[in-house]
Amino acid sequence: MSTVNDTENPDTPENLDTAENPDTAESPDSPDSPDGAERPDGADGTSAEAPEDTGTTVYVRRGRTPTLGLWVVLALAVPAVAALLVAPLFDFTDLGGVVSFALVAAVVVGLPLAALAALVDALRHRDRGPRR
Repeated sequence: MSTVNDTENPDTPENLDTAENPDTAESPDSPDSPDGAERPDGADGTSAEAPEDTGTTVYVRRGRTPTLGLWVVLALAVPAVAALLVAPLFDFTDLGGVVSFALVAAVVVGLPLAALAALVDALRHRDRGPRR
């Protein structure tokens, strides 16, 4: 976000050609500059101005509402973890049966929950106007 004020911005079109091309800028020893005239540069030739605006924009999320992706991941992960915790109560002969049980729970319970989360998110954002 750039909030440049022309009265505070020394790089106006009149000064821009001398700022970009130091060869054409007046030096304190040049005959055109009066004695005792102040230059915007420091005594060592470094600029006393603020650094140049790079045009970088930073977006900040103000709300703490979780995104749709988080809800989908939770809808798929919670049933799988719950199935892994309940698996010792069933008589599985090997680890493959436990993994299959967790995947089936994630698909049978998690996918409908993820679809419900997507539907709720779509309905919540439908009433909003176009974004700027």
